[in-house]
Amino acid sequence: MLHEDRFQTRGRYRFASTGGVADPTLMHIAEEFENTVSRKFVSLTPGDLPRRFSGSEEVLCLTKVDGEGVLFYYEDGGPAFLFSPPSGRARLGFPALDEAIAKLKKANVRKGLFRVELHLPPMPDGRRSGVSEVVRVSANGSAEEIASFRLALLDAVMLDGRDLRPQQADFGATWELLGRLFGTDEKDLCHRVPGRLCREAELPEEFQKAIGAGGEGIVVRRLQRAEVIKTKPQRSVDAVVIGYVEGEFEGKYGVTSLLTALNYPREAAASGPLWLQAFARVGAGLTDDQRTALLGTLGPLKVDAPLSMTDPEGRPVHFVRPELLVELAGEDLVTIVGRAENKTQILAWEEGGYRFGGLGTFPRLTFARFTALRDDKSLAHGARVEQVLSQPVTPDRGAQLAPAAEARVLRREVYVKGTEMLRKLVVAETGAGEAGFPFVVTWTDYSSKRAEPLKVATGFARTPERAEALAAQFLAEGVTRGFVKYGEAAAQPAESVPGAEVPPAPAKPAKPRARKAKAEPTPSEESAA
Repeated sequence: MLHEDRFQTRGRYRFASTGGVADPTLMHIAEEFENTVSRKFVSLTPGDLPRRFSGSEEVLCLTKVDGEGVLFYYEDGGPAFLFSPPSGRARLGFPALDEAIAKLKKANVRKGLFRVELHLPPMPDGRRSGVSEVVRVSANGSAEEIASFRLALLDAVMLDGRDLRPQQADFGATWELLGRLFGTDEKDLCHRVPGRLCREAELPEEFQKAIGAGGEGIVVRRLQRAEVIKTKPQRSVDAVVIGYVEGEFEGKYGVTSLLTALNYPREAAASGPLWLQAFARVGAGLTDDQRTALLGTLGPLKVDAPLSMTDPEGRPVHFVRPELLVELAGEDLVTIVGRAENKTQILAWEEGGYRFGGLGTFPRLTFARFTALRDDKSLAHGARVEQVLSQPVTPDRGAQLAPAAEARVLRREVYVKGTEMLRKLVVAETGAGEAGFPFVVTWTDYSSKRAEPLKVATGFARTPERAEALAAQFLAEGVTRGFVKYGEAAAQPAESVPGAEVPPAPAKPAKPRARKAKAEPTPSEESAA
């Protein structure tokens, strides 16, 4: 049932970050449930509630618990644990789970699979402990923190051989079942998620009550059909545009995304640079007309880029003077993404240009989108970092702003297939040192017959080993059958291959031979964005 060798053990508590579950059938059922139910929740803004729910039909209004949604497997006389598909992250051996097991034994349940929210009580200052804190405590928490875990029961998937997934269209029966099995006392470590039956028109009021009580939002479930709506308060942040990406969209040309930043406090008489930190890159929310108009607005504001940045499609970020303010909206601010701190670029603006000051931990706005231009606000008062940090400290990056060392190319290879396809790998040392990513790996993919002939992907690394691993991944995925390395086969001259930048071919090229790239473990992508 479990891969025992993949667990860390601290006393009774055991945690596997990945691959903890060995049963393929259980993983298949869990992943199918997540894909068909949990990941198809519809999100509405608070303002949408009165328009979507205006009748008198009775619905179930649940408090949205701010934690990590996981599956809980129980088997009488066997294992009982929490896990997440498809990663197989698993946890067991802590008080809240013990209480859930005891309640199922008391109800004479032999086997069951449930959807639960693993969460923590509020922090000492009253703030909610969100999913990032759950992940941190799971991997590195103290015994006291682990003992404070709570379980809120959300749904039942399987029970004693019965498949309850079709019961989504009659969720009232599932709601009653969870109450009988786990109870409704919110003081327990394990209980059914709080909620009540109400009329549609009462939902806006219920939302305000949930937020006022410290909840994350509400989840609305229909009782007679499979429909699930979640509503959370929207965070609004004013930010300054420091860059943009341009390209085609819907047959037009304009801005595809904006790179925004927040500025650190500076005394009016201060003579040093204005410090900014990259906050969010947004494309969602922009209308077609806005994308076209913004290209004309931002184009004249372009300045030299302090570092090379691209969007996920490899298109370059054009840096601009920090003058245009925008309003962004999102669901939440998080500092931990997965198991790592969210880091963004720190920049100094002075004398009409930017200088790169390295990377620093910074909150991330989840599900960020553009909502409005803020022509009524200035940079000094409108894009303050205090919107996301209660006690910001202006970066002290003087030493890191020294001129970077000269960049140099460490590896450069070109692969061709006929006269129409070309792949180019470049591994370079940036000279950034510890202030940024010392190594950059660029992969150019050109095929003249494609609708989009040129594609560029960029990876960043802190060590030579990591850079080589990224290079190996690009080669394994991109150098397929029929490609030959330029200089090792009689290839088309460089000037006839669009985009090629290669040295002259040798006078006596070697006999053509196809080379198959050896597969390497796929490294996770690293980005400076």
